[in-house]
Amino acid sequence: MGRTWSADRYYSDGEASRVPFRTILRTKDAAIFLKRRLGNFRYDIPLNPGLYEMRLFFAETTYGENNLDGGGETSRLFNVTANGKALLTSFDVILDAAAANTADIKVFKQVSPASDGFLHLQFQSNKDRAFVNAIELVPGNGNKLHPIRFVARENGFTDSKGRAWLPESYSVGGRLVLRQQEVAGTPDPGVYQSERYGNFSYAIPVAPGKYTVILHFAETWHGPHRGDSSGVGSRVFDVFCNGLALLQSFDIYKEAGKSFRAVEKRFTGLQPNAQGKLILSFVPQVNYACVNAIEVLDEAN
Repeated sequence: MGRTWSADRYYSDGEASRVPFRTILRTKDAAIFLKRRLGNFRYDIPLNPGLYEMRLFFAETTYGENNLDGGGETSRLFNVTANGKALLTSFDVILDAAAANTADIKVFKQVSPASDGFLHLQFQSNKDRAFVNAIELVPGNGNKLHPIRFVARENGFTDSKGRAWLPESYSVGGRLVLRQQEVAGTPDPGVYQSERYGNFSYAIPVAPGKYTVILHFAETWHGPHRGDSSGVGSRVFDVFCNGLALLQSFDIYKEAGKSFRAVEKRFTGLQPNAQGKLILSFVPQVNYACVNAIEVLDEAN
């Protein structure tokens, strides 16, 4: 389910710049963040009439910890406008991402072309040079963001309803693992045949609004059918969204009544933080926290 990205186009001014290879956190697609357009520049992107969903991709790879120029917050500030309307003002990528060398994605919905049929994006330097790593535009879904669905593995998945689940992204911490035994209690056992486990978090970028988050779990390690014969109490953890407790002392085995059975937990009315992220933190109490898949659904009418 890889996406195809075109080469940089529709731009005026600025300069193309390559970034020496380094690890970029919270993304599986580091290559997106190793090239950028830098300076004072604009994009005039031809679009058919209608509403679009737009994502702007950034990672600060010049300033901040482990970068050659050092510094940190306030080292680079810039503005971004769309058809003359402010999108980002005195934007500080390190502040927004909470670290350097970290993927930072800004999401905008209901973006439309100007009367001349172009979306005019202007990047204006404030302190040091403005930049962007990538721009994504897809046809909009009315007032809603398109659903975000991903499975905790390297490859995507298409479920029994024909819905595409992307490979996992946005994570820091933990490890991925594949499981072979099929999970019961679901029409889509493939959703549960991989997991992230450990002490980890996701920073999922969204537009302002309220969202439903659905977490998918299955206990595929503890229980009578694994080498470890323990069950209830062998894995206990908490889940938070932007500091709000969603699950406390959660025990998948206890919830499901057995191992290898799907458990779905749904939470509504969740709002992103000031940086436009739903930060989902999985914090162990006993053994490791884990999750198999995550859905994020826009609640807008």
